[in-house]
Amino acid sequence: MKLPSIISENRSAARFLGAAFILLLVWVMFSSFLPTVVNDMHYMIIKPQADICAYFMRLFGYEVDQDYMVNGCEARLMFPERGGGVCVGSGCSGLELFVLFFGFILLMKGRLIDKLWFIPLGFLGILVLNIIRIISLAIIYYHKPEYLDFNHKYTFVIIVYGAIFGLWVLWVNKFANVKDD
Repeated sequence: MKLPSIISENRSAARFLGAAFILLLVWVMFSSFLPTVVNDMHYMIIKPQADICAYFMRLFGYEVDQDYMVNGCEARLMFPERGGGVCVGSGCSGLELFVLFFGFILLMKGRLIDKLWFIPLGFLGILVLNIIRIISLAIIYYHKPEYLDFNHKYTFVIIVYGAIFGLWVLWVNKFANVKDD
């Protein structure tokens, strides 16, 4: 089978993939040419998340100190009695996840009115999940630091990307083919 015939038979999938590629290219160029802006965006997301995480950690009875912009960490949750803590760096902000989610929903079929509420609600869900992830990793560090790396690299990556995939599946199944009234 020739590529042009495959594309013509799967026109909507090809259009989605092409638009996704363009969106990815725009994000890469934006990140490359305006790294200071992207770093500021990461920090604007990380600082409140770290503050919320520290609040809940204290509520759970942990003694937590915080500092910002130290040793390459945008924020750190420090446990004085443990002599260390967890770094909440730019990769932990969730910014790329927000962009990924936004791009998927934006490029999918569906009514604009549904996208206008689904995207912010999805952002909120991702934000809450990310806060739970950071708190969980901090608790893991506190009690079993030898498990931190595995859970950071694998467990929570699977959970978070699985949740985003679940939101995308929800969109496809419930909203992508809804017609305007």
